[in-house]
Amino acid sequence: DSLFVASGESEAGAAARLGNELADRVNEELAAHVRDRWNVESRLLLELERLYLRLLLPEVKHGGGGARKRYAGLVRTNDGDEVVLTGMEAVRRDWTPLARRAQRDLFDRLFHDRDVTAYLRELVAKLRNGEFDDQLVYRKTLRRRLESYTATTPPHVAAARKLRGPAPRVVRYFITVNGPEPAAHRDSPIDYEHYVQRQVRGIAEPVLGILGLEFDQVIGDDTQLRLF
Repeated sequence: DSLFVASGESEAGAAARLGNELADRVNEELAAHVRDRWNVESRLLLELERLYLRLLLPEVKHGGGGARKRYAGLVRTNDGDEVVLTGMEAVRRDWTPLARRAQRDLFDRLFHDRDVTAYLRELVAKLRNGEFDDQLVYRKTLRRRLESYTATTPPHVAAARKLRGPAPRVVRYFITVNGPEPAAHRDSPIDYEHYVQRQVRGIAEPVLGILGLEFDQVIGDDTQLRLF
């Protein structure tokens, strides 16, 4: 498990020293408590793993508070500062390469106080223009034989059934205007609005929420604004 401590320090070196001091103090007091209470040596060890210059804990969708094991931060390393994502969409395999790249770019911009709105507008415009087609491929593993899927038909199964020949273990597919189609044999136009709404929106809203912005307004799709 992880424990986050707001150091209150403005300088990274001072924050790191404080983190190590706190870890040593907790380890000493915990070892003494375990020894006094149960007469055994403590095997628990707290250590400073990362120094976050900035940290974002997204709120859970239903209810207050931050989501457990889901956070993003700007980490100080020996090689420089790095965006680290834990439990976020970008690290999950059911998201496209475009979504993973865009989420990392958005957090990098957020943590460095750079504009995210122009970046998002350009990203969506290029997506709709077909400039990111090679980054829109989903990858999903088949867990069972195709004929065993009877109650429901997940997108990767629907795409696999359209393949010529045996289905591979990992299915690569697009979402098209006619549904899922295998990447190797796509016959229909890509459904770009699916990717805008199901991929880009999902990774953009946590960042935009911090800034008090709405996704549709940022990308220019808010119809109410266009009426005036």
